[in-house]
Amino acid sequence: MPELDWRKVWRFTIGTYERRSTAKGAKTGHGARAVRVPRREGEGWIFPPCAYFPTKRFQDLGTEIYEDVELRQLLCALDEPFERNGEEVYCVRDARSESIGSIRRIPPANRLSMHTWRIDQPRRPTVIGCNKWAKKGLKEMAGVALESTFDFLARSSGDGSYSRDRELEWKTADGELVMKSCGYGGYEMRLEVEIEARWLDRRLAFAYAMLRDNPAI
Repeated sequence: MPELDWRKVWRFTIGTYERRSTAKGAKTGHGARAVRVPRREGEGWIFPPCAYFPTKRFQDLGTEIYEDVELRQLLCALDEPFERNGEEVYCVRDARSESIGSIRRIPPANRLSMHTWRIDQPRRPTVIGCNKWAKKGLKEMAGVALESTFDFLARSSGDGSYSRDRELEWKTADGELVMKSCGYGGYEMRLEVEIEARWLDRRLAFAYAMLRDNPAI
């Protein structure tokens, strides 16, 4: 399947699916573990790649992403995390080992809360990952729940492979919506990301996908 330019990606997921259809008798195609762009085709979906991981095991994506399936052209990589003011910081570097930004995991303020995320990109405002339901009233929360139910029914293939997890809206302090992300249970489609801001470096979004926003970590 032809590769897409990672710089122009607005929506992506992680997986091995190259095509998938709900039509009777349709075959499912698989390829390398990659950052893939979901696109509707007929009664199903195709997932052209734009970047690749050095492993096919979902639970061990590693710390590097490549531009080619042969894994010769490094796109970006995560440094080992370090602690700063109680935060877990991951520096993201390009193929020349120059920093292109960082991702921070912020510990929860209490046991009832979950950790939060920050993306820092040079010369850009910090992007904060917030729970989609945060700061909503009861009526709005009910609407979100109903939307999630319809979305689940639309996405589910009926084999139990989808199970919606945490949804985040990534915004600046001024309220600009930069990115959305949603995790799904099952082996495939663990994380789906939609980028809203043109200025966001896609490699930082890919790097966040490597960390996998798993409630268990």
